[in-house]
Amino acid sequence: MIDISIVGIRDGKHPFSITVQAVDVPGLDAEFRGEVKAEGVLEKKAARYLVSGVASSTAHLMCDRSLEEYEEPIEASFDLEFAVDSVLAAEQRGRIADLDDDEVRGLRDDEKAIDISEDVRQVLTLAIPVRRVAPAYRDKELDEIFPSIKGRDADQPSYDVDDRWEALKNIHRT
Repeated sequence: MIDISIVGIRDGKHPFSITVQAVDVPGLDAEFRGEVKAEGVLEKKAARYLVSGVASSTAHLMCDRSLEEYEEPIEASFDLEFAVDSVLAAEQRGRIADLDDDEVRGLRDDEKAIDISEDVRQVLTLAIPVRRVAPAYRDKELDEIFPSIKGRDADQPSYDVDDRWEALKNIHRT
C-alpha cells in the first residue's frame, strides 16, 4: 500500500517520496515489475489535503512489431483532494476505484494516513502505451524490420486466392 502519513501535520506544503514493490500495490497489473515510486507534495489547508505527484514504475511489455519482450519506464501524474469528513468517507467506502480524479475523497476524523494506492494503480495502468513498440523499432518502418515484405503490394494478398469464392464478389446488399 502507498500511504502518506498525516499524523501531526501542520498547514502548508510537505514533500513526500514513497517507494514500494509493485507486488505490494493491490490490483496492479503483473506487467509492472520492481518498484513503484510515488513522489510529490502534500498540501494541508485546514481540514483539506491536496496531493499532487508523479507515480513511476517499469513495465515489462511485448513489442507489437517484433514480439520481443522489453522494459518500458512508465510515469504518470496525479492530483487528488481529500477532506476530513466522516460522513463522506462512509459514503465512499468500498467504491474508491469508481471515484473521478476531480471528486473530493472523504477521510474519517481518526485517519492517520492517506492511502493513494488505488489512484497510483489507475494512473500507471492508464499510462501503459496502447501501441507497444520496443525502443529499437520505434524509428523504423515495417519493411525495414521485415525485409521479406519489401516490395509487396499492400492491395495484393501474399497467398493464393481460392477462386471458388470469386462469384461472391458480385453480390451486393440492397
